[in-house]
Amino acid sequence: MTFFTTPMARQFVGFDTLFEELNAMADRKESNYPAYNIAKDDDEHYRVEVALAGFTQEEISIQTEKGILTIEANKAEERGNYIHQGIAKRAFSKMFRLAEYMKVEDAQFVDGILTVFLHKEVPDADRPKQISINAKPKKIMKAA
Repeated sequence: MTFFTTPMARQFVGFDTLFEELNAMADRKESNYPAYNIAKDDDEHYRVEVALAGFTQEEISIQTEKGILTIEANKAEERGNYIHQGIAKRAFSKMFRLAEYMKVEDAQFVDGILTVFLHKEVPDADRPKQISINAKPKKIMKAA
């Protein structure tokens, strides 16, 4: 168990798993294959673009579970008489943690680039609300 003693960390209550996850992320070594971009189109729309040259649409799998977007691809081993083989076609699994209320809208695979479109949909109950101020004093009922 890790104890955070900084003043800011002491203000967070019930975020134990978040701090444990941050520690785990610091220790994790992540592969840089395949190359990817994360783009923010506006406050509610994001894109994850993954370069997948050499893969077909049928060899790619996309799923979300418990706030994790997982993109996987598996290609059968190709045998050939290559003089140089610079295009990697090895199997991979790439995971992205999604923010709360983030949903996958769509995915497309064009010209070797897989694009996953994400939309952040905050429910009305969790959106900021403007509170009106009443000028009349409210009567407080006393219990008998």
